[in-house]
Amino acid sequence: MRRQRKTRSTAIGVALLVFSLIAAAWTFYGVQTHSLPADLAGPFRAGAAVSTSKLKAGSPTAGAQVAATPAVVSPTPDYAALQLTAKSVYLINARTGAVLFERDADSPRAPASTTKIVTALTALKYVHPEDVVTIQQSDVVDPVQESNMGLQVGDTVTIHDLLVGLFLPSGNDAANALARFAGERLPGSGQAPVQRFIAEMNATAASLGMTKSHFVNPSGDDADGQVVTAHDLSIAVRALLADPALLPIVAIPTANVRVGGANARVISLTNTNEMLLTNGVYGVKTGTTQNAGECLIVAYRTQEENVIAVILGSDDRYADARKLLGIEASPPPS
Repeated sequence: MRRQRKTRSTAIGVALLVFSLIAAAWTFYGVQTHSLPADLAGPFRAGAAVSTSKLKAGSPTAGAQVAATPAVVSPTPDYAALQLTAKSVYLINARTGAVLFERDADSPRAPASTTKIVTALTALKYVHPEDVVTIQQSDVVDPVQESNMGLQVGDTVTIHDLLVGLFLPSGNDAANALARFAGERLPGSGQAPVQRFIAEMNATAASLGMTKSHFVNPSGDDADGQVVTAHDLSIAVRALLADPALLPIVAIPTANVRVGGANARVISLTNTNEMLLTNGVYGVKTGTTQNAGECLIVAYRTQEENVIAVILGSDDRYADARKLLGIEASPPPS
């Protein structure tokens, strides 16, 4: 009987995953401004047919052909002359890690939802994209008070779709569910699963070399002792961009995910990262809290370079990003 239940759960997970892969692939194919850089894309190289046999399960581009987009040529800004509002800035070459510009990059800051990068990296060490999670009351958040993907108690959703909900709408409910579900697979008596997961988040950060960061929750909500540095976040971002399951997710502007359970439905999700509307941008994450201010991590490529910009404590993250990357602001619609 136990084997039958496990087989049934796996079958449900695969069915939910296949639906979301098809929906996300259609979305990704139809967006002309999100071709991935050739040195990071691997099987997602612009213009190349994507073979599902070469993709890690859970990739939202499975079965699609990524449309080619001409790279943008941007002049190199005079970084010293930039008037940026951000407290911490770190700009690096995405492939080599070479530093192009920095400002207070090692100062500890509240991370806001940039935390979710480490949440995703940690979860994927212990769960599979096709695993099915049944949402519990502890996972659900107040939709008025917190960012969310719209989960309800009793919903069934795959890990892959929780990751989509984690990155696109920056869902705290997705972060809670991932932390609980993965935490249940971690050893440790006397600790709740989420607490075991948070301990593993810090172990993940340490193993990556994030020496000045510390996490106390999986969502990035303001909390005593929860800090990151712009330098450390650049390390986490490079790890994310090297993961074939996560790289495509952070590049898509919208997606549809299927939720099972008594209230089965399709949830439409929109990415909070407005920079994805800019040609050449292929990720990565926003974050905003009272303590953190406006935070933004951007992956951006031109014909000359491929860069990652980490912006923390900004008053206007998108203006800062455009200045830093030498991108002209989009003209207002006529």
